Amino acid sequence: MKRILTISFLALVIVMAGCVTGKKALEKGYYDLAVTQAIKRLKSNDDSKKATATLKKGYNLALDTHLDEINRASASSDPMKWEIMANNYRAINNMYDAIRRCPACLDIIPNPQRYDNELSNAQMKAADERYNLGMQAMAQKENRLKALEAHEHFKVVKNMVPRYKDIDDKLDESLFFATLKVLVDPIPSPSRFLEIKHEFFVNKINEYLHHKPINEYVRFYTAEEANAQNLQFVDHIIHMEFDEFSLGNVFRENTIREIRRDSVVVGKVDGKDVIGTVEAKMKVTEIAITGGGLLDFKILDNQANKIITQEKMPSQYTWRTSWGTFEGDKRALSEEDLVIVNRTEVGPPSPQIMFEEFTAPLYDQVISKIVSYYRGF
Repeated sequence: MKRILTISFLALVIVMAGCVTGKKALEKGYYDLAVTQAIKRLKSNDDSKKATATLKKGYNLALDTHLDEINRASASSDPMKWEIMANNYRAINNMYDAIRRCPACLDIIPNPQRYDNELSNAQMKAADERYNLGMQAMAQKENRLKALEAHEHFKVVKNMVPRYKDIDDKLDESLFFATLKVLVDPIPSPSRFLEIKHEFFVNKINEYLHHKPINEYVRFYTAEEANAQNLQFVDHIIHMEFDEFSLGNVFRENTIREIRRDSVVVGKVDGKDVIGTVEAKMKVTEIAITGGGLLDFKILDNQANKIITQEKMPSQYTWRTSWGTFEGDKRALSEEDLVIVNRTEVGPPSPQIMFEEFTAPLYDQVISKIVSYYRGF
C-alpha cells in the first residue's frame, strides 16, 4: 500500500505543477496519470493522435499494474492486503468511469474493465480487518495511545463501509478514551483589598477553547462541566493565579509653558494685514496611573501530580490624561494645545476597568501558550 500511496502522491505533485503531458507521465511510469491526461486531451480534441496512443497504451499498462498489485496482495499475509486490493479495484473503476464519460475514449477502449463486486468484497474484508485491529487496541483503552490507535482504525472503517456494524458507537467510545481531558481551574481573586470581578478573564479563555478546537484529541472542561459529566479523571489541569495586581505609581505633574508665535496676523492697517507676535502662558496638569502584575500559568499532570510547564506572564496598563488652562492670546496655541485646554478634568478609571485593561494582553499570552502546547497532542 505504501508503494501505491507514494506513486499517487508523486503523480499528484506533478499534476499540480502543471508540467507533464500524458506521454511524459507514461514514460515515467505514472500510468493512471497518463490515462487521466489523455482523457482530458481527447475531450477537447478527439482527433489527437498522441492522446489516442497514450490512452491505448497507458490504460493497458495501468490495468495490468493494478491487477498485478491485487494478485500479489491476495497471495500475501499482510493484514492490510484487503485495503491494498480495494485501493487498486477503486483505481480501475475510476478509469472505467472516466472513459465512459468520454465518447472518443470509448472508441479507443471499447470495453474498459470494472470490478464492483470485487471492490465491495475487498472493502468489507478490509473493514473487518480494521475493525478487529481497533477492537484489539480498545482492549487497552485506558492507555490513551491505544485508544488513539483504535480511533484511527475505526475512522478507516467508517470511510470504507459507513454503516458497518456499530462503528458510530465505537468511534465515539474510542474518541472519548483517546481524548486528553484538560480541566481549566477557576482563578482566585487577584486582590484582597479591591473589589474586582475577575471571572470574565477565565470565562473568555474557556469560550475560546470551546469554540475553536485546537486538536481533535484534546478537550477542555470547566469545573462545572467536569462535574455535570461526572468525569472520573482528567489528564491535565491548567491553573492560573495572579501573583500580584497593584494600582500604584500615580504620576501627577503640573507644567507651565510660555508660548510665543511669530508671523501671526494681528490686525489690519489701510486694508493690509499687520504681522506680529502673539504670546500666551499655558498651565498643563497631567495624571498617569499604572496597574501591573504577573499571572502565574501552570499545566499540571494530574496522574503524576507534577507541574509539566510553568510561566510567569507579566502585564501592565497605564491610564493617563491631561488638561490645561491658558492666559494670553489664544492664537499662540497649537492645535494640540487647543485640544488640551478644551479638555475637562476627568477622574481616574475604576480599579475594575484598570484590571480589565491589564488582563487584555495576558489573554493573548495564555491562548498562545495553550494553543502551542496542545496542538501536537
